[in-house]
Amino acid sequence: MASTNDEASTNEEEKEEREPYPTQEGKLKDNSVIVEEGADEIYEHGYYGFFDEDHKLILSPVESLLLLERGRLNVTIDDEDEAFTFDKLLTYFLKNGHQIWTRYLVYRDLRSRGYVVRAGLGDPIHYRVYPRGGVLGKDEATYLICIVVEGTPFKLEVLDSVTRQARNVRKKLVLAVVDNVGEVTYYLGTQVNLAVKKQISRIEKSSEEE
Repeated sequence: MASTNDEASTNEEEKEEREPYPTQEGKLKDNSVIVEEGADEIYEHGYYGFFDEDHKLILSPVESLLLLERGRLNVTIDDEDEAFTFDKLLTYFLKNGHQIWTRYLVYRDLRSRGYVVRAGLGDPIHYRVYPRGGVLGKDEATYLICIVVEGTPFKLEVLDSVTRQARNVRKKLVLAVVDNVGEVTYYLGTQVNLAVKKQISRIEKSSEEE
């Protein structure tokens, strides 16, 4: 996975400009947006949201914001006719989660690169990322995304924990670092056994002395 300065081979925003999708209607309820009519249209073109037992599509805050920004979704509240603007919907979600903006920036960036992005394993593994062109139910996620805000402390024990989680499920851990201007840079995380490294160094030193 490259940094934000690299162009993705598939750009979802450009694809949507070439193949515009109809705008669907969604209702805001608590911290989600629910789509009934046109739900299949949204899900099948990008794997957004999940279906409940009544086959209503439930969209997360970041999914709702992206679809609204791209003109694929109108969001209203029951008994109110005025649709949300992007800023108004963002403000609503911010009241329920102060990290929504950084999570949205990473989500939008990954989507713009053509990746299928789903919810992660729980904080601090925020997203699972599937290959470009991946099919849910057939392909497995390749990356686990942990979001880090530049300048904010990130405990080593947390890093060790998420690295172990990624290793246990055989996924690649990626740290998505968001800087103070909203740009995202990705770093691939790996686990290193320093004790083994030190032992190898001693063996190499002993060989040289002989």
